[in-house]
Amino acid sequence: MSGINLLFSRIWNYLQKEATTAVPANDADRLTPELIEQNIPYYLTSEAKEGLVKALRDFPENTQYYTRQCADHVLQGDGWTRLPLLNFWTGERDAVRGIVLSNTCDIAPENQRDLPYKMVFAPLMPLSAYVSLLERAGIEGEKIERKIAAIKRQGVSNIFYMPAGDHLDEEYITRLDDIHSIPTKAFFDQTSKKKLFTLSPVGFYLFLFKLSVHFCRFHENVDRGAQAPESTA
Repeated sequence: MSGINLLFSRIWNYLQKEATTAVPANDADRLTPELIEQNIPYYLTSEAKEGLVKALRDFPENTQYYTRQCADHVLQGDGWTRLPLLNFWTGERDAVRGIVLSNTCDIAPENQRDLPYKMVFAPLMPLSAYVSLLERAGIEGEKIERKIAAIKRQGVSNIFYMPAGDHLDEEYITRLDDIHSIPTKAFFDQTSKKKLFTLSPVGFYLFLFKLSVHFCRFHENVDRGAQAPESTA
């Protein structure tokens, strides 16, 4: 996949793939729960599905990324403090803010495993700090503005954007190419950690699309069936 593709365009096309052949042309842009039922989680009620459709159609304006539900749970897409991080270059250890990438069921304490799972997460970075990095790298101001605008539209494949809200006092991003893991038990044993946010249904849906776009690009422009060249050794 080349270039920057806006996530919303992907979502829109994905949800409409059945709709465009099921309704007249002049109604092709009308999304209903019935038309996208197969692409919405099965466990949502009809009312919740309608809310998700409306939120996706309003994206990125007035998008509510967070919910106060599930405060006592550990879920995929949660933001947490005090996640241990090892610096590859220096070997130093630190405690950082991060977002959970692991599937909720995989890290649930009640799901006993023969071999314990590890929890995968990505550190959070203030958007202002990211802008400072771009400025120090000598990137032109206009180019930085365009890049930040794309990030806020979820249009950069390896970056997930989180607006200020819940316990986030400013805008944050996470780089999906900067991932780490810790023993799940070590996470749950950490008593000083604090939940920063839980993603709302639409926030979580956007997060899953970003993970899919970044890690599961089906069209990678590589012919894996091509015959390997003969060795000249």
